[in-house]
Amino acid sequence: HSSVAMMSPPSGDVGFAGPPRPTSLAGPFLKSTDVIDKESYFSTSLKAEKVSSSDIQSNWAPKQLRPVPAFYPLERSTRLVEDPLEDVVARVSEANRVLSIHAVYCDDTATASLLTAEHVEMQLSLWKTGGPNQPEGIAVELQRRKGDSIAFHRYSRHILDAAVGDFDSNQHLESYGEDYDLIYSKKVQRMLSLETLKEDESQLENAIIAIEIAHGLLMKDRMDARQLGLESLCLLTDPNKTGRGTALIASRVVLLGSSHDPDAEQDDDVLYDEGPFQEIRQTILSLVQLRRIGESDGFDEDANDEDDEHMVILHNLALAVLANALDVIENEDRLDDTPESVKPAARDRLGSASSVCESFLEEAEEISGDKEILKTLISELGKAGDKPHNACLSAKCIGSLCRASDKARRRAKELGAKTVVQTALEVGTRTHLRLERECQKVMTTLNTRTD
Repeated sequence: HSSVAMMSPPSGDVGFAGPPRPTSLAGPFLKSTDVIDKESYFSTSLKAEKVSSSDIQSNWAPKQLRPVPAFYPLERSTRLVEDPLEDVVARVSEANRVLSIHAVYCDDTATASLLTAEHVEMQLSLWKTGGPNQPEGIAVELQRRKGDSIAFHRYSRHILDAAVGDFDSNQHLESYGEDYDLIYSKKVQRMLSLETLKEDESQLENAIIAIEIAHGLLMKDRMDARQLGLESLCLLTDPNKTGRGTALIASRVVLLGSSHDPDAEQDDDVLYDEGPFQEIRQTILSLVQLRRIGESDGFDEDANDEDDEHMVILHNLALAVLANALDVIENEDRLDDTPESVKPAARDRLGSASSVCESFLEEAEEISGDKEILKTLISELGKAGDKPHNACLSAKCIGSLCRASDKARRRAKELGAKTVVQTALEVGTRTHLRLERECQKVMTTLNTRTD
């Protein structure tokens, strides 16, 4: 038998000691010329741009960190940080605020439950590392529990960058603004603008077909079909994602139950069955005000089953559809594709947004059984501490209504909207940037004098 000599690993090399660990925690591997040392490229620039946390007010104060449990495989979305714990949690907390993520922190276990506006649920955990095969520090681990994986990776990249001090909130806001999807929506809008020039004649027909498909999904008994129908309406009422003309038509359907402009002359050659449009408006109002679709499927606060969880999502999507529709109607003149020769006539319809909003308020009260939509939205805004995403959408709805209609503004003041908005503004300032900005807009509108 021939003997085999085993080569011992070089001194100081931990690459072969023990089972393999995630690269962020395993320390340096073989120092070979074939391996690119990324740290030498990025360490200088990153340290120079590292954000100081001395002036950041943290919403998270964990008492102590637990060690990584035995036989516990850390997620790939994990970073090792060697900074003080106070700095790490302050930077992560600030990133969650800037990204408008609803975070529920637990100081005892050093964990946080995160929920984005896109219904992506994440679990953030801090672990204490250190041992014979690990460098000492803090392992910041982010797990996706539910939701879109692509959206999760977008958010996780920023949160983990913030943990190591590489996330600049000011630079992020300059690049993306308040809406994280806006940068992608602008690219889509450029493509849509080229197509809409060719398809003006068929735009109405295509929009009606899309709305009818969404109606068919909403009227099904399955919760997933209803959710897909509401998500379709969210896209159809967003001019950045579906085009300006389609967004105007879909917004009139949501608010008025009709695809026609109430101030424009009717075309007798184009007739559509508006029964489905009325059902769409009724469904949106029912979900916003009563948290149900039709006479059944009510929302039970004490229940925890899957149907009620879906109803929470449907309620949020209905608020998003309503907020989009009101925003489109408020800015109808800016979005209108009317030729310049006809613009003066279009500008004579300056009261169009006001009349649409006031008609919506009156008809919504009749449909919902004398239940005011403004009162419902203000009540939803008052729950900003527990549900900031819903509160943000409610603030957007209130702002659009008050800016478009003096009558709505006076009624909001009578219902005590100022106090509720101020409280929500304080919540947004601490934890949710988008809520803060929307509340500031509403407060500015409410402080404007009405004639």
